[in-house]
Amino acid sequence: MLSVLLLCWLVGLVHSTAEFTHRTVLDNQQRYLLEWRPEEEAITFRVSVRTRGYVGLGFSPSGGMYGADMALAWVSEDGVVHLSDRHAVGNLAPFLDKSQDLRLEHGFENETHTVIEFSRAWRTCDKEDMELGTDTVRLIWAYGDQDPTDPYNLPYHSVLRRGSRSIHLAEPPQSHNPLPPHLTWDIQADNLLLPEDDHTHYWCRIYRAPELDRKHHMIALEPLIQPGHEPYVHHMVLYECHIPRDQVEAAGATTADWFQRHVDQPGQPCYSPNMPAEWSFCLATNAWAWAVGSVGERLPEHTGMPLGEAYGGATYFMLETHYDNPALHAPLIDNSGIRIHYTDQLRPYDTGMLLVGSEVNFLQFIPPMQDAFTSVGHCSAECTSEGLPDSGIKIISGVLHSHLAGRQMRLRHVRRGVELPVVLEDNHYDFNYQASRIPPNETTVYPGDQLILECTYNTSSRSNPTFGGLSTREEMCLAFILYYPRSSLADCRSLPALHTLTNALGIDEIYGHSFERLVEFMKDIGDADGQSPDSQSSLSNLLASLSEETGFNVPSLPPRPSNGPLTEEDILAKPFYTVASPEPEPAPEGTNYRTLLMELLMQLRIKAPSSLHNRTIGYVFESMDWVETGPRINQLMVKGDHNSLCLAHGRQPLIPYMPVTYPTFKPLPTQEKDMTCAPTVEAPEERSFQFSLPLLKSSSISLSMSASWVLALLVLLLAV
Repeated sequence: MLSVLLLCWLVGLVHSTAEFTHRTVLDNQQRYLLEWRPEEEAITFRVSVRTRGYVGLGFSPSGGMYGADMALAWVSEDGVVHLSDRHAVGNLAPFLDKSQDLRLEHGFENETHTVIEFSRAWRTCDKEDMELGTDTVRLIWAYGDQDPTDPYNLPYHSVLRRGSRSIHLAEPPQSHNPLPPHLTWDIQADNLLLPEDDHTHYWCRIYRAPELDRKHHMIALEPLIQPGHEPYVHHMVLYECHIPRDQVEAAGATTADWFQRHVDQPGQPCYSPNMPAEWSFCLATNAWAWAVGSVGERLPEHTGMPLGEAYGGATYFMLETHYDNPALHAPLIDNSGIRIHYTDQLRPYDTGMLLVGSEVNFLQFIPPMQDAFTSVGHCSAECTSEGLPDSGIKIISGVLHSHLAGRQMRLRHVRRGVELPVVLEDNHYDFNYQASRIPPNETTVYPGDQLILECTYNTSSRSNPTFGGLSTREEMCLAFILYYPRSSLADCRSLPALHTLTNALGIDEIYGHSFERLVEFMKDIGDADGQSPDSQSSLSNLLASLSEETGFNVPSLPPRPSNGPLTEEDILAKPFYTVASPEPEPAPEGTNYRTLLMELLMQLRIKAPSSLHNRTIGYVFESMDWVETGPRINQLMVKGDHNSLCLAHGRQPLIPYMPVTYPTFKPLPTQEKDMTCAPTVEAPEERSFQFSLPLLKSSSISLSMSASWVLALLVLLLAV
């Protein structure tokens, strides 16, 4: 009889070990291993924890105990496995659910570990359970060093035996097979001293690809985060540096002539006046993107990213690293970066990266005290018609990116007036976990298709408006889309027109000409042609007009560090995104153009409507009832006119910077949720697995009993 029981146990062990597709260690001490297997209707978990006490795993809306859906389990001294479905109402021991919706698959305890395997439906129809699916899930975990005496009295786990981790439960598993023979290229900071007075810091540096005598493909990326600096390195973007052909012909200079002199230099703060202007050529073409929470990226085996300008890729790259240090810890000297895996074993298709969403600018406006306020960014039909091949492009994956107020993101797809299935979506967006997402359906985008990125924010705890910007206290609405085959289109975004924002705020007309100058400047940035000598003067004209109409002495602009295009990033570098103090007459060096320009705009006086006549724009912001007017402002901002940006590699415009309206289309039908639910058990007590037998005393956290050994033992038992 014992042989039969042991045989059954071994068969179950082989089955479960072979089919877990995902795994991660949740704690820094390597004591809590989580494995799971997503299926169509349900998901199965296995936790292996180095303890002989209880273990807990929960799904939380916020990453804390309040409102969490939890599973609690332990193995008692008599070998009985106890599993219960619970919910938390605060920082207290979780309560038993009235409906027990967990199915115990397997469990045991040995001399060092407790191992519990259980399953549950994605959707249980129990209000005390969280519905799981493709959205980001905030896992919470804990374990104790002893078993509970009964289901209602749980010993405290201590602060050292608990934690949280955001994760994607339904993503396809990443391949763990070794990469084919390849080379590596490490791109890292070189003892970069982070400023001690800047909570958000962007650092840019130019790198040259390895010398190549034939075409190579980049096939994978992995982050190289300096140990201990995980809290500070938030995201990194590797840009390709391309000089437009007309610029090369006009200047008689190659890409190497523009960029080789910057190689092996320490770099510059991104978007600052010290950043060489030619670096703006890099900003239209994203090669790779990594964000906090991601373990890296591996391209599908039929695709590769070309390396080397002579072979359809780039030779010079710019790495942008975003450091986040809200506590202003110092000193911090960083050497983080990325590792590129590349090979000469070419793959059938070249990949590219497409940036979609909203341009990073103050015209992305989010009022305070909003539970859900949505910004949109358009990739217009006119742009895809010009930039995509007739055969279209296939989306491999995407990284959704916003900042601290972001709560939901959705990339919609429209073709000939009909909405197609959503490309990417996350209704529980987590700023601290921005791993690459794989679309649930294979998506092909054809010329004439439209992409709409929607970002929903919660500013209920903020008392002042939030604007688009680089700081994590400001906002972004971006998606980095990896696709194949590579096309000319690199940047397809939009921004609300200036009159869209003023109309939403109830402002019809402004005294003076400053807003006209601002519109001219925005158009210069959007055209991004790098040819017009008027580009720099449009910014000077804007500041001069503001000075005249507000009486403020605006300092002259510092000279540009080198010749190059006036681009969208100049607006980040000068009037909107540099940092200093608002002195009455600031010195040119270190001038706080961002604060200065916003303050000057707030002083402009309103001509119409009559109810606001001679009031300042600042008065509108101070007196607005944001709670009442927020939904109306949101509707006008979403449906109002936008200006569309459409750039090829090297920031070469594919079409002029042009106004676009919100497209008219038949929305995707709302999918009614399947109201059938998994069978539940009404039980006041926890469910227990009442089968126990002496088990092998393996101390491995992964239970790594070799398959050949298990099969040999099975043969022996069958022979008996």
